[in-house]
Amino acid sequence: MKGYYLKKVLSSLFVLFIIITLNFFLPRMIFSDPAQPYYVGVPEDAYALREQIQEEYGFNDPLIVQYFDYLGRVFTLDFGQSHYYKESVWTVMFSRIPWSMVLTVSSMLFSVLFGIIFGAVAGKKRDKAPDKALMWLSGVTTAIPSFWLAMVTVMLFGFTLKIFPYRGAMTAGYTLSMNGTAFLITLAVGIVIAIILKAITKKSLCIFVGVPVALTAALFVSVPFADIADVAYHAFLPVAISVFSGVISYAMLVRNSMIAVTNEDYILTARAKGLPPHVVLYKHTFRNALLPLITNVGMSMAGLMGGSVLMEKIFSWPGMGQLLLDACNNGDYLLSQSILLLFAVITVVCNFITDLVYHKFDPRVKEV
Repeated sequence: MKGYYLKKVLSSLFVLFIIITLNFFLPRMIFSDPAQPYYVGVPEDAYALREQIQEEYGFNDPLIVQYFDYLGRVFTLDFGQSHYYKESVWTVMFSRIPWSMVLTVSSMLFSVLFGIIFGAVAGKKRDKAPDKALMWLSGVTTAIPSFWLAMVTVMLFGFTLKIFPYRGAMTAGYTLSMNGTAFLITLAVGIVIAIILKAITKKSLCIFVGVPVALTAALFVSVPFADIADVAYHAFLPVAISVFSGVISYAMLVRNSMIAVTNEDYILTARAKGLPPHVVLYKHTFRNALLPLITNVGMSMAGLMGGSVLMEKIFSWPGMGQLLLDACNNGDYLLSQSILLLFAVITVVCNFITDLVYHKFDPRVKEV
C-alpha cells in the first residue's frame, strides 16, 4: 500500500515538473520577443525604454538563466508583480479565487448530489417514468448548449422580468466583509471533529461529509448573513444553469453504472443469499456503481477554477476565468502565466486525490 502512495506522489511530482517547464517555454514560443506584452503604449522607436523593460524583467538573460530563475521563483512562490494591476500576482489572484469557488464548488455539490439521487432512482426503475424522463432530459441538455441557455436566461430573468441580477457577484456599492480569524478557527475545529469521528466510527464518509460541512459552517460564522444572501441572489442564475446540465450528466452516469452492475455475479449471489432488497441495492449495487462517478467528479474538480470561463463572462462574474481573459487581453504576461500554472497545479492535485479515493473504494486498485 505504501508503494502505491509513493508511486502516485512521484508520478504527480513528475507531471507537475513537466507542466512548470511547459508553462515557461510555451509563452516564449508564442512571442518572438517575450517582452512584447510589456511594450503596450511604448513607441516603437523608444529603444532605451524597451531595453529598460527587458532588463527589468530579466529578458536579456540567456534562456537557461531565465528558466532556472523561473524555477526558483516558483518554488519560493514569488510570481512577481502584475503589469496591468500594479499589484503582486498573488494579491490579484487571491482576490478572485473565492468568487470562482462560490460559483463552481456550489455548482459541483448540487450537481453531484441531485445527480446521484436522480440517477439512482432511474437505475432502480428502469424503463419506467423516472428513467424515461431522465433520458428525455439528457437529449434536451445535449441539444441545447449551456452558453446559449445562459444568454437566454439572462435576457428573460435579468432584462425582461428583472427577477434576478444579470451581472456581478454583489450589489453595486457593497463589499464582502469576512472575519478571517473566525473562518480559520471554525474550519480547523470542523476538520478536527471530522477526523475524530472517522477514528471512532472507522467510516471515511465522516471526512468526505465533515470537510464540506466545516467549510459551510466557517462561511456562515465569518460572513454576515446579509452578505451571504446577496451573493447567493447574484449567483442563483449562473449556478442554476451549470447545475441543470451537470445534474443530467451525473444522473446518466449513475443510472448506466447501476444497470451495468445489476447483472454482475456478486449481485446475483447477494440476492441468492436472501439479502433484503435495500441491502443489495445500496450496499452492493449503488456502492459499486459510484466508482465511475468518482473518476468523473475528480476530473471535473480539476477544471473548477478555469472551467467556467463562459459563465463568468456572460454573467460578468469576477472569477479566475474572467481574470485570465482580462490578463490575456491586457498583455499581462506574468499574471496569465501564473493563472495557468495554478490551474495546472489544481488539476494534478485533484487527479491525485481522485486516485486515493478510488483506491479506497475499489480494493482491486491495491494490487496495481
